[in-house]
Amino acid sequence: MVTLDHTNIRSFDLAGTIEFYEDIVGLKAGAFPGAPGQGAWLYDDGGHPVIHVVAIDPARPEPVLASIRERMGDLIETLDPAGFTGSGAIDHIAFRCSDYDGVRGRIESRKIAFRSNEFPSFNLRQLFVNDPSGIVVELNFHG
Repeated sequence: MVTLDHTNIRSFDLAGTIEFYEDIVGLKAGAFPGAPGQGAWLYDDGGHPVIHVVAIDPARPEPVLASIRERMGDLIETLDPAGFTGSGAIDHIAFRCSDYDGVRGRIESRKIAFRSNEFPSFNLRQLFVNDPSGIVVELNFHG
């Protein structure tokens, strides 16, 4: 059995990223092993931390970059903060969600641009939005 454990996001806007994933996706910020302000873990309904957010100060990115280099070693060739927006090599993050109308209403009330798709033959509706870091988030509603 294989399941996605978590996604890590490097963010220049920690508070905005937490707010987005709580309000739009329905995750909840919870216990985080680092110091306050350094990042966040966002938990699904089952209590599993599925999004790990690393806070990066755009004026002083080097302390976080050094920490990443220390953990990842040769796996990280370059860490250019200019590339830390958008989805980079990740096309999107997808979540299975419920309450299509409620989520769409929250997106519209916050005036967040979105795209919707419907696949009646699969009994599937989708919403696509960008999080505060520019990562594409796919919200899937089955049934």
